[in-house]
Amino acid sequence: MRYNVPLFPLLFQYRLQIALTTKTYFQPDEFWQALEPAHELVYGYGYLTWEWKEGLRSIAHPLVFATVYWVSELLGLGDAGVIYGPKVLQALFAAIADYSVYKFAQRYYGDEISKLTLMCTVTSAFNYFVSIRTFSNSLEMTLLICALNYWPLDKSAGQVNMLNYCIALGLAAIACVLRPTNILIWSYLGVALTIRQRSFKIVALAVAIGSITLSLNALVDIWYYRRLTFPLYNFLKFNVVESLSSFYGVNRRVYYIVEALPQLLTVYVPFFFHGIYISRSSTLAQSCMFVVFAYSLISHKEVRFIFPLLPIFHIFTAISLCRLRILSRPKLKWTFLAILSLLNVPLALYASTTHQRGVVDVTSYIRTTPSIESVGFLMPCHSTPWMSHIHRPDITAWFLTCEPPRGLSHSELTTYRDEADQFYDDPELFLRMHFPAVRGNETEVARFRYDWPSHLVIFGALEELLTSYYEILTNEIQCKRFFNSHVHEDPRRRGDVVVFCKQND
Repeated sequence: MRYNVPLFPLLFQYRLQIALTTKTYFQPDEFWQALEPAHELVYGYGYLTWEWKEGLRSIAHPLVFATVYWVSELLGLGDAGVIYGPKVLQALFAAIADYSVYKFAQRYYGDEISKLTLMCTVTSAFNYFVSIRTFSNSLEMTLLICALNYWPLDKSAGQVNMLNYCIALGLAAIACVLRPTNILIWSYLGVALTIRQRSFKIVALAVAIGSITLSLNALVDIWYYRRLTFPLYNFLKFNVVESLSSFYGVNRRVYYIVEALPQLLTVYVPFFFHGIYISRSSTLAQSCMFVVFAYSLISHKEVRFIFPLLPIFHIFTAISLCRLRILSRPKLKWTFLAILSLLNVPLALYASTTHQRGVVDVTSYIRTTPSIESVGFLMPCHSTPWMSHIHRPDITAWFLTCEPPRGLSHSELTTYRDEADQFYDDPELFLRMHFPAVRGNETEVARFRYDWPSHLVIFGALEELLTSYYEILTNEIQCKRFFNSHVHEDPRRRGDVVVFCKQND
């Protein structure tokens, strides 16, 4: 495939533009498990969720963005560096993934499939929406496809190139440090390679590089936690042994087949199923099927868990598209491909610029409004970014928490309700129990969990309730509102984001 200009700079420019124009919220981990720990590490304030207090997370991924913050401070970039620095870096990671999957497809499947793979990758609505976000899954995707470029697959002829193999192992080990579940695909590929090569050296190198990477990561985590801790062990204990991840939702066994894959691939999903069927005898296809099967056995499921496989899914999609007779006719070919690509555009733009933007806009408002002295969020926990976007040490801020049950008996687990659940079970009762102003007893503020802040943030679903408290909140007015979404599957998050603030006396 020939280009008049280098491909990678174009891909980086494309992803950077997406990153800088994305104004919406997807899932909490983008902020609370990546940027928030990094912000707290560099600036000394923020909120660490229970995973960090229990040592379930490695600091390896947040440390990437902490480096961005440190550089931003050295360059004196201020708020711009805090807000846009991570976006620029993540756009770079996304562009590397785009370029790597193109080169991988070109190497193993030829020019025609590599072109179609690149088309699927850059026009994918889900990739548009998620690849530039600071999830560990996004960086995991980049490391996975980069490592595959060096990995000896079944189509590799002759002896294994040990230098390339070591590079692949190093990248794979880092990916497993970021997301321990990444070991699923590498264990399958590793076993397949060992059986094919029957070489002790293959296994020895894997053990050596894996051990070195884990040891270095352990030292970094000990430095961060200032105690002997092993996040990988704690992570497996929580998610596998105790199975407490189910506290955050349980899905049916076929979730990844009937829900996640259609979300990931949108209009490309039938071609993907056709392509993976065609390639079912290849190690790459079998490894993907193994990973999806393994994830299906876990109660708690999320679409982003298999997101790192999306570049590989696009290769199978391209294989299917190459088999279509319609593509043998040039005029019909480009019309068909253009229609497929354009069908993704409205969804990608809507998800990135409109749906759930109010929860991000409100943090910008808080950051840039000096009159705000304190702020509270009566919302489902982690509904907005936190200090990584507010970036103000001078204000008091709180939100409703949702810590999972730890150390409870079986009977206690069945009735456990976190703080956010308690609030939404009976908002009026919660306000009367935890806010002194509601009881009208200003002399006993210290007895209650919360006091009314200078600014209170809610979703529109609670607007009527808060309005009914005007006789109690005598100096409260509705001072700002931000559009958030037209519809939302969670009724608690429906409506605009509304900000109540105290009137100046």
